[in-house]
Amino acid sequence: MNLFAAFAIVLVPSVGDDRAALQGTWKVMESTSKGDKVPADELKDLYLIFKDNAINIREGGKTSENFLFLIDPTKNPKEIDLILRVGPQKGRVDRGIYQLDGDTLRICIQTNKDQARPREFASPIRSELWLVVLQRSRN
Repeated sequence: MNLFAAFAIVLVPSVGDDRAALQGTWKVMESTSKGDKVPADELKDLYLIFKDNAINIREGGKTSENFLFLIDPTKNPKEIDLILRVGPQKGRVDRGIYQLDGDTLRICIQTNKDQARPREFASPIRSELWLVVLQRSRN
């Protein structure tokens, strides 16, 4: 193995590393959809649970498996795709970006399949973007 190859192995983020870091329960701290911030009282019992390649939603003590996710940590910003598993839009793929900073996770999702993947963590008015900020839960 040459020096460049060894150096590249060290620097290239691994899908497995980020997938492992995402595993567990995350409390939804902030949520903004199409520029409208969701009131904090509507988020008090809302959690996302990353398990393997699935995202479950827990709200009010009930858990449902809603999405599969795929990530690409080699992109800048890092990319995430959410594949809807239930309902009339089952199979729909929402493209997004994510940022993992210790116990804080930010995700911005483009919900309009005809629009480009977001490039920044924002949800302007009249956009089809959903921005969520999560905090790792220790329970």
